Amino acid sequence: MKNKINVVVVGYSTFSWELVSQLKGQIGGRLYFVLPDREQALEAGLQEDVIAIQGDIIDTEVLDQLALEHCHIFIASSREDQANVLSALYAKNKGARHVYARVLETKFMPLLNAVGITPIQTSHVAASFTAISILKPAVAELVSLTAGQFSLEEIRAANYPELVGCRLGHLQGEQLHIIAVAQERQVWLNYNTIVAPDAMLIIIYNQQIKKRLHQELREVAARAAQRLKEHEEGR
Repeated sequence: MKNKINVVVVGYSTFSWELVSQLKGQIGGRLYFVLPDREQALEAGLQEDVIAIQGDIIDTEVLDQLALEHCHIFIASSREDQANVLSALYAKNKGARHVYARVLETKFMPLLNAVGITPIQTSHVAASFTAISILKPAVAELVSLTAGQFSLEEIRAANYPELVGCRLGHLQGEQLHIIAVAQERQVWLNYNTIVAPDAMLIIIYNQQIKKRLHQELREVAARAAQRLKEHEEGR
């Protein structure tokens, strides 16, 4: 079941494209993508479930087209920190509920935190976690509320061949859970998602097992592979 939320992503970057590709088709509301270049906006507009708009992310006339007072998630994710901060501040002031700003300079962190804007970094893991934060907020809340007890990390399925072909719902341990699969340019959260050889897996685990994380992953993989074997033999 899709989340019924409206999401606005503004700014051009690899991160923003990755995030939009992971969110499209996953929300029940509107997904806006604001890009500065006409060709970029045209390309984005060809994607299903994406409403692409050409414009500068600090242009208030552009931002006012986005009904920010009804916006659940606003993400300023261009390559320019200052533009992201200004755009995020404007969205927050206009009533956007949850606002994120992609920043590399740590000097912006106190300002953003003080006004209730979440700073995010730029990486595939960051894009995946941001998507999970939107689609499965309880997971993000768990990570943030445990004061460092739990960590979120991304691993390559190819590094653990036993995982390939397994169902996401089987990849659980007592202190380690594989909560999402990033493949086919989307993040998959469904229990029955099958892990592909080129997939990236997003895991949440207790910091207490960090030193034996690889061992734990192999044990989870082995159990999942055994379940898969039993399922096939029972057909």
